[in-house]
Amino acid sequence: MDDDAPVETGPGSPAEPSVTGWRRLARPTRLPVLALVTYAVTQLVLLFWWVAFYPGLFSPDSLNYMWQSTTGNWNTHHPVTYTALVWLSLQLTNGVGALTLLQTVALAAGLAYAVTGLRRLGGPGWLWTAAAAILVALPPVGSFTLAVWKDVPFVICHVFLFGTVARLVALRRRTAGPDRPALPRGLFVALMVELTLLCLFRQNGFIVTAVLIVICVLVLRGMALRMIVAGVTAVTVALLTNWLLLPALGVRNTGSLVALETLFGDIAVGYADDPAAFPAADTAVMAQVAPLSHWRTSADCYSVDPTVWHPDFNRTIAAEHKSELVSIWVRLVQRSPGTVLGARFCRSSIAWQPASTGNVARNPNPWSVRTYVQRDPLFQASPARHAAYSAPLSQRAGDLAVQLNARTVTPEWLWWRGASWAYLAYLVVGLVAWRRRDRTVLALAGLTAGNQLSVLAINNMQGARYMFVPYVLGVVLLPLLLTARRPATPAPATPAPADAGDTTVESTTPDHPTGSGSPASTGSGQVG
Repeated sequence: MDDDAPVETGPGSPAEPSVTGWRRLARPTRLPVLALVTYAVTQLVLLFWWVAFYPGLFSPDSLNYMWQSTTGNWNTHHPVTYTALVWLSLQLTNGVGALTLLQTVALAAGLAYAVTGLRRLGGPGWLWTAAAAILVALPPVGSFTLAVWKDVPFVICHVFLFGTVARLVALRRRTAGPDRPALPRGLFVALMVELTLLCLFRQNGFIVTAVLIVICVLVLRGMALRMIVAGVTAVTVALLTNWLLLPALGVRNTGSLVALETLFGDIAVGYADDPAAFPAADTAVMAQVAPLSHWRTSADCYSVDPTVWHPDFNRTIAAEHKSELVSIWVRLVQRSPGTVLGARFCRSSIAWQPASTGNVARNPNPWSVRTYVQRDPLFQASPARHAAYSAPLSQRAGDLAVQLNARTVTPEWLWWRGASWAYLAYLVVGLVAWRRRDRTVLALAGLTAGNQLSVLAINNMQGARYMFVPYVLGVVLLPLLLTARRPATPAPATPAPADAGDTTVESTTPDHPTGSGSPASTGSGQVG
């Protein structure tokens, strides 16, 4: 019997075997129970991390959100959506503990939503819950969730979106009735909202949205038009927010210098490789931004930071000459495309290379925030400087969390490189699609592919957080391997016998053939 099909009862319907324990979660009527159990278990684990790292973990970006929101210097250097959440937490609670607690609640709720969506594709309910619980128990995921980072809600949006895509796959593989819409209104609205938030929390969201929609249009053809409408609407709303709403609210546009940092890194690599190839006019512009010796010696294909965040690199002058620097980059691409492609491929190795490159940036730790504050004179003058600290609510929990994180530094390919989990996700989805002869399952790989391609396109350093989406989704997907070879189909109802006096109903289902020894005929209520 199809797990997603309504349970038929009454005359002319197959007898319904009774189930007990965790098997009850296999039935659609039990999916709310599965959601509640998954939420409760994952929230309990995440509360441990919250107590251990209270009120949160901080990076220099975290201090910038807090400085912006408390000094009136709102700008687009970071997504205003997350800066607004930081501001709200500071205004309501005078700290960020409420924000990080909300992040744990949202992740637990997202996992419950994703698990109930994936459960529609098969597999035992307890295993989906176990996968979610194991995920949040992993120290890299636990500490990541407590970071005051825009990447955290970005990942959480993906988890919710993953649940919606799973529901679309489950819906698409059913037999569609004449009155059933290709894409139900509720899922359409959820898809639109999730994609919009994806674009508002990180610029990568635009690329992820495009890749996901293309993949879904190809494999979920009955839903193509509404999928395209949802994607276009989400992108349009996000762009209008950035271009019209934020300036109207007084948010200062810091320009596109951050987006251009990868171009500056390419120029440094190209200049170090062949300085004589750069015309005098180009080097004259470069010299105004930074000494030519800096362009040459700072070149690092793994990260742009040594080039663009060094004291010798004048970011103000770079912003004034950004159009000329872009032209220098264009000429470099025309002159030496292999150099630029090589630099991009190297810089995006966090997206495709499971093996360690030796310089991956992990999650913040509890004690570094003091150093970050000392190095940030702007933040020292912020009214929020008192909120930047890490002090566990339970010292025992804090010590245990630090020990667990210390034990998961290596192997790097397992704990910190999302590329490993991306390839595992492709393997799982591909294998299940092949076993079922059902290409709609391939839609589950859309978010992983979108993130991998977005990092390949615009990455600027080896940050593990940039590939946390494939990490999280890869772990959650593992139970899919244990689903049936093919999704079962509901057994047709058996017509009533011609003899009205005969009340015996005999029918056959793929899993429970009725007869003298079957559960349906004996009424034993046991599942073999």
